[in-house]
Amino acid sequence: MRIAGIRVRVHPLFLALMVLALYAHVFWDVVILFLIVVIHEFGHVFAARHYGYHTEYVELLPFGGVARLAVGTLGWNAKHETVIAIFGPLMNMVLALAAVMLHFTRIFPEKWLISFITINLTIMFFNLLPGLPLDGGRIARAGLAITEGYEHATRVVTKMSFIIATVLMILGVLALWLGYADVGLLALGFFLLFSAYTVNKQTRYDLMRFLDSKRRQDGASAQPLRSLAVLPTVSIGEVATRFAPGAYHLIYVHELTERAHEPGGVLAQDVLEEKDILDAIFEGGLWTEPVSQLLL
Repeated sequence: MRIAGIRVRVHPLFLALMVLALYAHVFWDVVILFLIVVIHEFGHVFAARHYGYHTEYVELLPFGGVARLAVGTLGWNAKHETVIAIFGPLMNMVLALAAVMLHFTRIFPEKWLISFITINLTIMFFNLLPGLPLDGGRIARAGLAITEGYEHATRVVTKMSFIIATVLMILGVLALWLGYADVGLLALGFFLLFSAYTVNKQTRYDLMRFLDSKRRQDGASAQPLRSLAVLPTVSIGEVATRFAPGAYHLIYVHELTERAHEPGGVLAQDVLEEKDILDAIFEGGLWTEPVSQLLL
């Protein structure tokens, strides 16, 4: 189906939830959940449109969703990724506040108020957890990538995802052991674990897309300089994994001369540009070779 011209997919887990809701006589709760998740995702979509990104489709999940954007530079611009990520949870906050205001005007019935607010706050807080592919994880990666590089930031936040998923599953098991018939935490943990596993598997692929984007945008606009200092034995690929979005890199390749420890000793140093590294990878097919090879 399409909403506002955007193709909307429904994840099998969401369909399973709706079937369970029919048997549990809470169908209208799931309908409300469906509408809230749609609004959450379209918060991302409209924010993405503001920056010129095209949305291929939106996939609805039980506790959020995924707005799949066409191949572009999302994630490679810290400001864009942060704003787009935060607009989903922001929509949940707006919906909850709107419900409270409408309740005071007697437009929003009281019997739906608590449930509506609870669903919105649950989706908002869950999505703000600092783990990929959640919104909070994207915000955390955007911040880390500026200083740590895109791939390293992705791997750090993905590790956080595995930790959060494990904690949720442990809490879910403890809840069941204590007699609480609520498998929500356990389901959230499994969902996040599987999602983090998927993100982790495609990290290197995303890195190559990121590097290719930097190569194609070379010289397109003024960028701040970011410097890296490495030894000659460091591989070209390892240097590339430290490249950050929104910056142009200068790589200082240095080593002490044999007499550096003596008075008058010097630090031998050569400088490579970001373009040298990217050309070596995409045109020369070099990844594991040391950066010293580019200085010959």
